[in-house]
Amino acid sequence: MKIVSIFEPDLYAIHYENEQYDEYERLMDLWTDVNYLQAYAKNNNVDDVYGFIEDILQHTEAIQDFLEKLSNNKEPFGYYFQPLQDSERRKVLSLQKGKIRHNQLRLYAVKLDDTCYLITGGAIKMSQKMEEHPDTANELVKLNKVRTYLNQNGVSDESSFYELLNEDL
Repeated sequence: MKIVSIFEPDLYAIHYENEQYDEYERLMDLWTDVNYLQAYAKNNNVDDVYGFIEDILQHTEAIQDFLEKLSNNKEPFGYYFQPLQDSERRKVLSLQKGKIRHNQLRLYAVKLDDTCYLITGGAIKMSQKMEEHPDTANELVKLNKVRTYLNQNGVSDESSFYELLNEDL
């Protein structure tokens, strides 16, 4: 597991060993790949495949624009990410979902501090609860795996996260 900067110093992504790209880059590539989206729509029994593809392409652009705007304006990424559940609100290394209103794409992250987040993955939201669809259920596993990794490496806040980053350099 490697940690990659997306919008330094507050937004990072995991680069899993078996992947070519970090999770942010991988998802942006997937979510703009029309062939992938078409197959995904068919595999998930989407009625209006072309409408689905158009929506996902627009949603991907909206996420990229929103995150860039937050970074450029030095606004906290907490405007995008929110706790997966209310019980996560006050936890150290809380599990977060990034979402924009009327957008079915989700980025998932571990919150390191009020301003610092580590993206662990993402999915196209196809069900109400994460456990109800294999893609989002897998993202929940990845969230917990990364939180465990951070705990095992002594990360409990933003400053200990930066110490871990400096060790990996």
